[in-house]
Amino acid sequence: MSTPRSPYPSSPSSPSPGFRRGKRISDLMTREYEAFVDSATAAERAGDAATALEYHQGVPMFRRSAHRVVLTQLADLSDEMTPWLWARWVAYQCTRAEDPGSLSRESSRIALDYTVRMFHAEDLERAYDEGADPIQLMSRTVGEDWAYHQICTFELRGLELFLETLATGRLAEGCSLARQWVGATMSGFRLESVGGGRLVVRDLGGEDRSSEVLDLGAGLLLDVGGFVIGRLVPSGTTPALMFDTRPLPVDEQTAVAAATGDRRGAWITALERAFAEGRLERSMLRSEDRELVTDVPGLILLERATPPAALASAREQLARGRDEIGRAAYRVLRAVAEGSFGPEADASYVAAAVLNPHGFAEAQAQLVAAGHRGAWEHWAGLVPPPAQGRLALLAALSAEAAA
Repeated sequence: MSTPRSPYPSSPSSPSPGFRRGKRISDLMTREYEAFVDSATAAERAGDAATALEYHQGVPMFRRSAHRVVLTQLADLSDEMTPWLWARWVAYQCTRAEDPGSLSRESSRIALDYTVRMFHAEDLERAYDEGADPIQLMSRTVGEDWAYHQICTFELRGLELFLETLATGRLAEGCSLARQWVGATMSGFRLESVGGGRLVVRDLGGEDRSSEVLDLGAGLLLDVGGFVIGRLVPSGTTPALMFDTRPLPVDEQTAVAAATGDRRGAWITALERAFAEGRLERSMLRSEDRELVTDVPGLILLERATPPAALASAREQLARGRDEIGRAAYRVLRAVAEGSFGPEADASYVAAAVLNPHGFAEAQAQLVAAGHRGAWEHWAGLVPPPAQGRLALLAALSAEAAA
């Protein structure tokens, strides 16, 4: 199998990052911690999120990592995984592949180098000029950058390589849908409508067609008539299509250029032009709360479920490490149980809340009561699995409480 090569337009000249991401962390590693990392990685490759989480948390430097949040969510859903969630997990893993000697590692490093050169060259040069640690820029790009994830996963065949060489066990068994994602193309879309757990989007490409898309929360990111770029892939459910990850809201010009360009990397050129012309900000590529189980960013859930006067304090507590997202999830579910949450167009918030480990655990402990059954059943009919199953379970437990 050949080493992937960059298929993109030429990037600006800048110092090479040297692919040294993680160096400062490695300086703190003991042999025991390194063994924990190896065990966590092996468990992830086999689709065992619970074991991966146990080993990951054994490394003190990782206990507040964004990756720990992802593993916690997946471990909590280990018996409720949907085909699309398996696919998202393997796509996520390919962007973090550091397996020595693997083509997946080669792909991720080429993608990182290209992304930094194309979109963050000024930040890299500033780090060198100011004597700052460029590895922090590399780490943030791998963890948070939407363009890096797309380039690595699809354009440089990271997903395909990972499936063929690194996925094992339960992960490999659950990845039949992910194999259908290989080769998915980027396009620009206009949001036509939102409701009933689905979006209607119009592809701005040559065929100019509309499609129903599974809504995991992307409909909250923009108003009807707004524009995004993203990849439509099979969902394994109804509707039959979904976005591979949270799509990126953009202006109309960028969406059209991404949809109608005659090169594989047309979307990259479209974004770079939008940044250069000041129509979009480069910072939009970065998101600290990358989600797999939902397209509702955790910070948006926090804003939706927190009184305005308390929001600044909640954000401060979140920065200090307290699980304010979990607390917000519980507040959403409490409002649902009490019949005070609405409108139905906000069903994606309910889905995100019930898929939050803390929110769901607290709901089971405190919100199962005879009078709540109807509310759980109502909202279960508005969201897709696995959130649907969790709300149905809360309804069943409430019915038992009434017996």
